[in-house]
Amino acid sequence: MPVDRLGELDWNLVRTFVAVAQSGSLAAAARELGLAHPTVARHVQNLEAALGFSLFDRRATGLSLNDAGRQLVDSARSMLEGARAFELASRTASAAEGGLVRITASEFVADVFPELLAPLRRAGDRGLINIELLIANDLLNVLQGEADIAIRHVEPQQQELVCRRLAGLPAGLYASRSYVAERGVPDLAGMEQHWFIDGVRTPRLARAARRMGYDIAKDQFVFRTDSFAGRVNGAEAGWGITVVPAHVAASRPKLVRVLGDVPFSEIEMWLVGRRDVRTTPYLRDAFTTSGEMLNEFVAGLAGEIRPPPLAAPQSEG
Repeated sequence: MPVDRLGELDWNLVRTFVAVAQSGSLAAAARELGLAHPTVARHVQNLEAALGFSLFDRRATGLSLNDAGRQLVDSARSMLEGARAFELASRTASAAEGGLVRITASEFVADVFPELLAPLRRAGDRGLINIELLIANDLLNVLQGEADIAIRHVEPQQQELVCRRLAGLPAGLYASRSYVAERGVPDLAGMEQHWFIDGVRTPRLARAARRMGYDIAKDQFVFRTDSFAGRVNGAEAGWGITVVPAHVAASRPKLVRVLGDVPFSEIEMWLVGRRDVRTTPYLRDAFTTSGEMLNEFVAGLAGEIRPPPLAAPQSEG
């Protein structure tokens, strides 16, 4: 694309350029943005093609800005900051009329969200709130506006985010009744004799096992998929043992809990939002209600007292 057509430039390319410039590698930028490595590489290539010159020096240790890249990176950062400021201003201006809230969540909790968030779908002083529920195996980037609110299962590291820790989602290790009948009841002493199911890019079970000091060999993970439904279906089909939240296992009569003596009892949950969940009324409603409803849902599952409902995030004065 010639330079005189830069008005048609995809702003996602600029966002990726800034992330690569700051991190120094495609892989690190991919993790930050929640994108696949090839997508980040393609964004950089497309931006350089649009400009008609390269922005980085390619080295064995990663990418570093060349002279042209250094001249453009500050302007690119300013462009992104301006876009975020404009979006925040537009949200605040229209807050009295309600609006659209984009919530990203894993398959762990996505099936219960429509019922939990029903109180948000109401007419009131702030108007109607519409919900877009985004199911993502990769972490959508809240800071970059890919979602307004996220339910995460690892503690967020970005200080710019508003974060609340929620009650942990009750979970355990499950296998099918047919698997147990064929291979016996799993126990800690004989774990090397059993098969396991895990994620590909997010091997939650393998990581938890390492943290707890259990050694599961790579060849024991006989089925891997980043689809939660795929892992549960795989367990039901007899492939092996996997992590399943208690509320999901309760509706799957083919599954039975195993390895109950392993100290794995819950999946962390964090409620995450951008700073405008403090200042935009309908986003504040959605943020607070999401946390309260999830905590109440977990309390009902566990049959015990859980942390009290979250207080609404306060405006910074």
